[in-house]
Amino acid sequence: MDPARTPPAPPAPLRHEIVRGDGSRGVAHEYGADHASAGASLLFLPALGVPISYYRPLLDTWARRGRHIVGLELRGMPLSGRRQLRRNDFGYATLLADLPAAVRQTPLAAARELALAGHSLGGQLSLLAAATGRVRASRVVTIASGSSSPTTVRGCGPRVLRRGQVATVRALTATLGYFPGDRMGFAGRQPRTLMYDWANEARHGVYRLLGDPTDYETALARLTAPALLLALEGDALVSRASVARLAERLPPGTATLRRIPAPAGDPGGFHHIRWARRRASEVLAHVEDWLRAPLPEHRAGER
Repeated sequence: MDPARTPPAPPAPLRHEIVRGDGSRGVAHEYGADHASAGASLLFLPALGVPISYYRPLLDTWARRGRHIVGLELRGMPLSGRRQLRRNDFGYATLLADLPAAVRQTPLAAARELALAGHSLGGQLSLLAAATGRVRASRVVTIASGSSSPTTVRGCGPRVLRRGQVATVRALTATLGYFPGDRMGFAGRQPRTLMYDWANEARHGVYRLLGDPTDYETALARLTAPALLLALEGDALVSRASVARLAERLPPGTATLRRIPAPAGDPGGFHHIRWARRRASEVLAHVEDWLRAPLPEHRAGER
């Protein structure tokens, strides 16, 4: 390609320092157009163990479509300032409590409309935050987010394997005081309570967060914001059945479940993580189609 015609690299995202409710500090990256002219602005939440920097190709692509996005580095990740996970234990409830500060202390506070979006765990947190009112969101988008329950796995053998995996995660976490995901090839190194919360949902199929009396299942059943739940064909970690099980916990008429088929020429389909760098456009086409439509009365079901 002629260097003179090479498109310029997208600008680096704007960095925002976040002071959380407990005084600890976090980081958010801002992408895209002026929030006053971009339709719904988005707060984007990453998957478990994935730094926000990994999503830069996705968020750059999204911003070029005219969307204004703030991507939040979750607590415990490299930019968050808290890496001593045995000393600084936290779980889903703490991550949810961090979200209002990310809205108040970034340009999202002035957005005319705010939507929540997330990948995997980030999508689950987005639903829980919207359902409980921690963030007042007009819409919610989840990408490859679903229940980890063994009941979403087909076949007796695979279900037994999933139960064994869940039990192993919980046992290792209880023994070591943290989860050594960096050595297990799953989720990265994570604090004890966070993995207890993950394992509780996997074992019981409901959100019962350690030390948090909130009835999250009732809150999900009363969610008023329309939600788009995307299942990626070929995703080995989060199947369509897994996404459907999460969608079933939302009110009828609120959830729209869509399966994105495998890209042409790639029968293996989407990788649970790598799609954000390799297949961003295919996924964003579905998201933007839904976000740009008027706020309808959604009916649960796959279209």
